[in-house]
Amino acid sequence: KIFYSKEINYLKELKIDTVIDVGVANGTKELLRNFPNSFFYFVEPNPIYWDFIEKKLLKKFKGILYKTAAGNKTGEEVFFDSGVISSFIQRQDFKFKNNISVKIDKLDNFLLNRKFKNTLLKIDTEGYELEVLKGSEKLLKNIDYCIIEVRLNNINTYNPSDLINFLYQRNFYFDKILKVYYAKYGIDFIDVLFKKNI
Repeated sequence: KIFYSKEINYLKELKIDTVIDVGVANGTKELLRNFPNSFFYFVEPNPIYWDFIEKKLLKKFKGILYKTAAGNKTGEEVFFDSGVISSFIQRQDFKFKNNISVKIDKLDNFLLNRKFKNTLLKIDTEGYELEVLKGSEKLLKNIDYCIIEVRLNNINTYNPSDLINFLYQRNFYFDKILKVYYAKYGIDFIDVLFKKNI
């Protein structure tokens, strides 16, 4: 890091009753810590994490696990897995070890009929974030905040301005950078909080 900066927990200011966590892995610590009484919709396609989510997270937090990927299509898709990182998109900085077949569906298909209040949508899908949003057009009308991992380097995916513009056109504005992640050649990705403009 070039400059020293103290991390600020901006999430503690938010009133959240429902969290939709897309790309759960071993749990998003900031969400679990800040919103322990919220209802969690965990969306995770990689079977290596299901046991942990069911036996650890769902024992401690109210919620439900969807064993599927979120995207802008329905069916099955090849998923790249390295054990630590998994994605639908190949990386430039390392090679994935395994290919697995996973179910994929739109969030609009399996979450639309749920009743949401004070809802946060978090998406961390290693470069597939814009496709997840495209499959969430109807759902976004019921979302108050989004936390999106915005990719900047080492992966051939969307242009960050496309993702930001997509959300802007749906009445979300870029509120804060929550965290910056550095790689060997600079900033790799950032976590951004988007807030609905009411």
